[in-house]
Amino acid sequence: MWILVFIAINLLKKTRCFVVRVKNSVLPVGEGERIEVLDVMRGIALLGILLVNMKSFAGPDTPISYLSYAYWNESYNVAATILLDFFVQGNFITMFSFLFGFGIIIMKERAEAKERRILPIFARRQIVLFLFGVLHVVLFWHGDILINYAGIGMIALLFIRRKPKTLFLTGIIILTLYSALMTAGNALYWATGEPVKTQKQDDAKYEAEIEEMINVYSDGTFTEIMAVRISEWQELNAFFIITAIALLPMFLFGMYSAKKRNLYTPKNLWRILAATFILGAGSKLLPVLFYSEKGKSGVYETTWIWGYEFGGAMMSLFYLSLIVLLYKTVNGKKLLSAFAAPGRMAFTIYLMQSVICTTIFNSYGLGLYGSIGPMTGAFLAAVIFSVQLIFAKWWIKRYTMGPLEWVWRTLTYGKVLKLKRDVSEKSSI
Repeated sequence: MWILVFIAINLLKKTRCFVVRVKNSVLPVGEGERIEVLDVMRGIALLGILLVNMKSFAGPDTPISYLSYAYWNESYNVAATILLDFFVQGNFITMFSFLFGFGIIIMKERAEAKERRILPIFARRQIVLFLFGVLHVVLFWHGDILINYAGIGMIALLFIRRKPKTLFLTGIIILTLYSALMTAGNALYWATGEPVKTQKQDDAKYEAEIEEMINVYSDGTFTEIMAVRISEWQELNAFFIITAIALLPMFLFGMYSAKKRNLYTPKNLWRILAATFILGAGSKLLPVLFYSEKGKSGVYETTWIWGYEFGGAMMSLFYLSLIVLLYKTVNGKKLLSAFAAPGRMAFTIYLMQSVICTTIFNSYGLGLYGSIGPMTGAFLAAVIFSVQLIFAKWWIKRYTMGPLEWVWRTLTYGKVLKLKRDVSEKSSI
């Protein structure tokens, strides 16, 4: 990933495009050019991502997931875990990846309309995104996705001129092979009997890690928390190439979808909906059926990986198709339009979630880290996002974009963009 950033910086230097001349710049998408259903998708994805991330904000979710037993073993928490795994886990980070890929093609089309090259401006955009991600990790949360998106976006750019069919087939092949290999690798590992042999030692190791993390996050200083946070991020992102392979297919599907605008006929959407539901829900159902086998034979762990990797991508496409179909109806549009405001300032809302949740759970805030389970966490996520919905609607009525979007785009386009609306100007929200 660092190599990608180095290449991008050198490309920018060679093209001398850190400072953009306003007269010839390719400006960001204006309000009249926005596709509102994409904003709705982003808004819904933000809710899904918060529901998933809440487990990591609230406690040491990674070592908890490695235990051979249910850490939160109350019936309601077990039910919440299963429901989150089926409906949310892995389904929304992939949705954001799809939308990111879709946005790459929109940027390309706008650049070509202005007879400009996309590489300089896109590279600047990714570098700024990368820097935001670094600040996010250092100051707030280890589960940042911005750094990964900065790198994967540059990889996806290599496919920007490929035909739609090539994008689709490449995405399917990578997704299927990757998911199959990850699942098979886990199955072979369990077949050796090693996980069962070392189960007690492993559980003891993870229990000690859980206790240590709870102590640091709920009682430690900001510096101590930051050190653990950076260490967690390094462990989580030790193999960037694996994350890139996992998410790149959804980038490619988004790019394919943006190039095939005629795909969105009701007939095609219903076909996609049916196929992705069968593949997605079918894959996600397997670990639910084998949940009682957790820590015993490996069947739960193996089916969970397939459900997360392949099933998550398919469920994401199912949700996207469902959103478009509902949005085409009068009542559906009224209902879903509420998500458009946060979707228009998704960057701000995403980072705001980290600020709010770390303040609630870390020692420099309320210090509640490790004290609430999945069920309470899900309710808290719903409350936080409801407040964000209200805030986003209020903000978009008064400003043209989110505050962090304004910083991101200003640095990307080299032009101080308009933020505050005129008194007579009205938002489309």
